[in-house]
Amino acid sequence: MNETTGRLHDLHQIATTKARYFYFLDTKQWDRLATVFTPDVDFDSARKGEYTFEGRDGFIDYVRTHLSDATTVHHGHMPIIEFDGPDDAHGIWAMTDDVEIPARDVRFIGHGHYHERYRRVGDDWLIASWMLTRLRVDHLPRS
Repeated sequence: MNETTGRLHDLHQIATTKARYFYFLDTKQWDRLATVFTPDVDFDSARKGEYTFEGRDGFIDYVRTHLSDATTVHHGHMPIIEFDGPDDAHGIWAMTDDVEIPARDVRFIGHGHYHERYRRVGDDWLIASWMLTRLRVDHLPRS
């Protein structure tokens, strides 16, 4: 595989990792969701205090606790991915999520960006850091 073909393959693998993130999150496959992150993943949020996660297990515990009874639909699109080395990359994904949490009588549609770093671990590209910034949140009546 030449360098260009190899980079295209890497881009595809990173996009597949992100697609798995959305799918596993929305389908509540918590154990599989954990597989898209490095064990030492660093989570952050532009709005401090909006989310608090301590590593991969902390994130999985958070979403399992707060979203198990929720209906969520996440979409990621228009990625900008750049490589920092043979096994490191970073990217920005535009995102939209539609979240309904009956227990809290909450429904919103959010728009923003995921800012991520990726690391190749073995044959897989995994999310090594994750930050969600929201540009807009529209609160809606529950369906």
